[in-house]
Amino acid sequence: MVYATITETYIGLDVKKNDKGQWEITKVDPIGWAGQRNIQTGDIVIEVNEQSPTSYSSIQHYGVIGKLEQMKVVHNGNQLEYKVQVSRNFNTLLYHMLLPITVFMVLFGFSLYIYSKKRGEPIALYLIAFLSAVGFCYLSAGASARLDSFARIVNSFSLMMVPVLFLHLHYQYLLKYRIQLINWIMLAIFYGVNIFVVFLDALSNFKDIGRMYEWVRNSQLLLFSIEILFGFCILIYYYFKFRKTIHKPIFQNTILSIIVSFFPFIFLTALPKTLFEIELLPAPVTAAFLIVLPVFFLYLVLTNKVFDVDFISSRFRYYAFKSLILTGMVIAMVVFFTNLTYIQWARLIILTYGSFILFFYLEEKLNVRSLFKGQYNYKISLDRFSYDIAKILKKEELNERLIQEIKEVLPIENASIVTFAKDKGVVNLSSGDQEYSRHFIEMYVMHHQSVLSIGSQFLIEDGLCSVISDEYDTIHILWIEQKVNHTPFNQDEQHWIKALVHYTSIVYENLQLMEGVSEELNKSFYNNQTMPSWMLRLLFKLSEKERARLSYDLHDSALQEQLIWYRKVEELLDQEQHSAQLRVQLSELREGLLGVVNQVRETCTLLRPPFLKDTGIVEALSYLIQYYQEREEFNIYFNSWDFNSNLGDEQSLALYRIVQELLNNASKHSGASHIDIEMRSEGNQFIMTYKDNGVGLPPKDEYRSTQSMGLAGIQQRVNSVHGSIEILSPEGTGVEVVILLPSHQEFMNYFEVM
Repeated sequence: MVYATITETYIGLDVKKNDKGQWEITKVDPIGWAGQRNIQTGDIVIEVNEQSPTSYSSIQHYGVIGKLEQMKVVHNGNQLEYKVQVSRNFNTLLYHMLLPITVFMVLFGFSLYIYSKKRGEPIALYLIAFLSAVGFCYLSAGASARLDSFARIVNSFSLMMVPVLFLHLHYQYLLKYRIQLINWIMLAIFYGVNIFVVFLDALSNFKDIGRMYEWVRNSQLLLFSIEILFGFCILIYYYFKFRKTIHKPIFQNTILSIIVSFFPFIFLTALPKTLFEIELLPAPVTAAFLIVLPVFFLYLVLTNKVFDVDFISSRFRYYAFKSLILTGMVIAMVVFFTNLTYIQWARLIILTYGSFILFFYLEEKLNVRSLFKGQYNYKISLDRFSYDIAKILKKEELNERLIQEIKEVLPIENASIVTFAKDKGVVNLSSGDQEYSRHFIEMYVMHHQSVLSIGSQFLIEDGLCSVISDEYDTIHILWIEQKVNHTPFNQDEQHWIKALVHYTSIVYENLQLMEGVSEELNKSFYNNQTMPSWMLRLLFKLSEKERARLSYDLHDSALQEQLIWYRKVEELLDQEQHSAQLRVQLSELREGLLGVVNQVRETCTLLRPPFLKDTGIVEALSYLIQYYQEREEFNIYFNSWDFNSNLGDEQSLALYRIVQELLNNASKHSGASHIDIEMRSEGNQFIMTYKDNGVGLPPKDEYRSTQSMGLAGIQQRVNSVHGSIEILSPEGTGVEVVILLPSHQEFMNYFEVM
């Protein structure tokens, strides 16, 4: 097909017998040979290759002139003779060979890549079939226009397979979401009708049946358009059906890809040619948009992701609106200086409108404006400032960083941050330069204090002020001296300053919250007050996170190093040349290393219970109890028959730590010989009891005054998960602890309310 495109001349002439029985030229393709020879519609063909037009096969068969060597026409009453000497020109090479080959090779590369990545998936094979149909349709168009019979059959078949494979591809893709796009019988009917039309087209290439070829080709274009529009309407229907579900983005993406891929060809080439026998844009140009759909499906199949269509469509509407206004202005100016036909005007409008949209898209995508902003790139400044303040923990450092950023970007000499005391009406310097407009700031704030809020900007005699923070008794204000060139602050600068102040105010608020939390922690620790449950929960989460980190570090570093040395000692023991005394020492060393390895493993296990999330609280406690049973002298009886777990991960971890601490206390202080631990469920609540026969507890004042992890720590653990605890210890009769925890749902509801 490429060989036929290169060697044969594309004439680009359609002819039709008029009322006088003459063969009149009805269409001249501007990219063809005839379009370069000033042959015009309305000219009369009187001879083709020294034959009468009536007997010339391509005219009889297709209504076009092909395989031309010589032709005579009558133009404005004058008889002209043309001979084909050069078989090709730049336009035909571009539209009939370079563009099609490029598109075909790109689609062929896509197909190979898809096959290598998704070979076993049916959707990948349908996508490859669709890509092949688009590629061969494009590649065969040039040779088909030169009346090559094989190319015309390939072009006909691939053209009619594009819409039906398009439907089949969507049908197959949506099946994995259990959505049936169309009925399988309807899809089979489309295949059958399209293949029948292809058969008629192939038949018309070899047998002339009363101008059937023209009817078949028009039917193909019409069927192509109808089937694509049918699929588009089906997708629109399902979009509205699933627009409130997670499937909405899939239909949005598909609809957008259809619009971009097919609508240029349908509405600018196929339908105008079928209905009005004109082409607003050449088919090779509009058909190039078909490559968008394969790219879309390539992304969809390989990444299993969709594009952000809401953002894309919003930007496109914005580009389209601006482009429409500019296109109207350009056409209004051009209309006074040119005299074009309606088709030429349509092409000019489409080209101008599309060029503007493409320009605006590339301008924003490539960020062209940043090349002309010089050092005052406010976006870079905001990114830099936000990155730096994320690491700041003191107001003084934050103030200095804000002033530094302002001085680096704006042409100013002085900037300050001041505080206005509401009760005294006095302004004092917090950070920055000593030279600031104290009097003017005081006067303005005193008179307008009621209307000021965070982010408010106001101008005074020699500068610009912005409110950073408005606390109970203090207002923090940024003052910026007027620019050294005495120009006012422009709109971009004011927006940039407002953004900086907004970022700063957020960090201010966070620092104030941190100060409040610190004060509350200090009161709780040093004034023997009960901490709020949310604070306890936060502290224990941080503690568990640190335990887990330490466990991972021990496992990945110390334990692995010990195992390496253990294996090296084993390798030395395997060598026979060592003396008996040395072998005894190596054996002792090996046993010592093995003991250390086991200790590290046990420590990791206690720091991060391995079974808690995998098997549940019962298995984790069973492992913990077994660990203590093997190392201590007391006996532990564990009963969990009546326990029906409805505890969350956080509650289970708290319970694990409580039992761990109780067993630690029993091991170190109680002197108990028997311990009973029972877990049971009662309704929506969970009850855990612990009893031992040890020495009991000291007087209440002694054990409650301590802030160690002992009983006080256990009480805090229970409070952190919104539970209750009761500790009983009759003198000399051991300890009994009863813990009551809510269900996981009640626990989560409590913190949601908070």
